Amino acid sequence: MDHSDCSFTIMTYNVHRLIGNDRHTSALRIAQVIEEHQPDIVALQELPGGRYRPEVGGTAQDLARELAELESVQGLCFMERERNGNVTFSRFPMRLIRAGGLHPETRRRSIVPRGALWVEIELCDRRLQLINTHLGLTPPERSSQVKVLCGPEWLGDPECQHPVVLCGDFNTLPSSALHQKLKDALYDEQERLRLGHTQWTFPSHYPVVRFDHLFVSPDLTVESLHIPRTKLTKVASDHLPLVVRLRFSTP
Repeated sequence: MDHSDCSFTIMTYNVHRLIGNDRHTSALRIAQVIEEHQPDIVALQELPGGRYRPEVGGTAQDLARELAELESVQGLCFMERERNGNVTFSRFPMRLIRAGGLHPETRRRSIVPRGALWVEIELCDRRLQLINTHLGLTPPERSSQVKVLCGPEWLGDPECQHPVVLCGDFNTLPSSALHQKLKDALYDEQERLRLGHTQWTFPSHYPVVRFDHLFVSPDLTVESLHIPRTKLTKVASDHLPLVVRLRFSTP
């Protein structure tokens, strides 16, 4: 990407442990979805390889290898060590800031541990803070996890300075109270484009809800948003990818 053009594309995508709607496991199909849309940054959720339940085949390394062969997204890969693994790929230099669970010590951990991955990416002479996460299935879990996410370890950390992107599978609707709480910290990309709530991401074969979101700080401008519905995306995962093009606002 031309660094004089301070716009970039992010894809956030729950890849369902690389298991497609046909029940076949394929890192190649996910790599082909990424290759087709050529994002600069890819935030994946539910990638196999977490410490609690190692998967047979279909690992983060398999996907990285497929991407390298397709010459799609080249760069570093960080994986947070929770069961539902979050992974971030980038064309640009990045460093790991934090990876860990969204579970306060005073609260009993949920049955399925959830976590987040925070990386700093250098592009366009700026430092972008990107947090990639996957929240739980029940309202009490999500409420607790959003509280931690908005707290001093993540969005409330003094080092988490704008520009900031928060993305992932939040398992919550745009009309929910938790979605509003996140909007109190950052903007929702679809609402900034005035697209309403008509663009859905789940389930991929016949989407009727949007659980996948991308929130941005006010110094980022949303140029476009795309939810690819193709023969490949309808089978590769149970979620559709969300592809957003952003631009740094003029300082």
